[in-house]
Amino acid sequence: MLSDSDSRMFRKKGKFKKIVAILTIVIMTAVLGGCNSLDDAVAKAKPLIPKGYDLVKVEQVSDNSGIVFYTFEEELSTGIFTKNSFGWKWTGSAVGKLVTYPDGLQWRYADLGEDGTQYSVYYGKITNKDIVRVTVTTIGGEKVQGKIVNTDQLRLWYAFVSKPQVPSVSADITGYSAEGKVIYLFSQPKQ
Repeated sequence: MLSDSDSRMFRKKGKFKKIVAILTIVIMTAVLGGCNSLDDAVAKAKPLIPKGYDLVKVEQVSDNSGIVFYTFEEELSTGIFTKNSFGWKWTGSAVGKLVTYPDGLQWRYADLGEDGTQYSVYYGKITNKDIVRVTVTTIGGEKVQGKIVNTDQLRLWYAFVSKPQVPSVSADITGYSAEGKVIYLFSQPKQ
């Protein structure tokens, strides 16, 4: 039989070994998986992108998410990356036709994500050089300021909304001039 002091010593050694094992796992995870940058993740995801698509822009939108834009001829596609303790990973993408009417701004809507994480985003191209601000107003009344992104090839915009939008064309999408004048409006009749 072990004395009380011997028993305490073995328990302390057992706790110490558990702590060392946990710290080793955490450090290995950080070294092997957490060192990826968003740009590294985008490069690794290239095989998931359909042939012919060109990377236009990578934009980190929060500490744990990034949005990526690709073009193919006149089309614009997007993808979402999310970050966890293992690094960055591809979470979803959207490909499809842009709404091109009225002139001045092109857009589409996508729900992206997996594993219970959902990103609802409106995104597109700005073709009217006078548009300096874009807003999206959902059918539920949420008004979101879009982010405009300038690239060498084109001007992009995106706006994340808090809830999935069905139908997505029920939102009002508005483009404003520097003076605050509405110069683009997509709005469906509301009931």
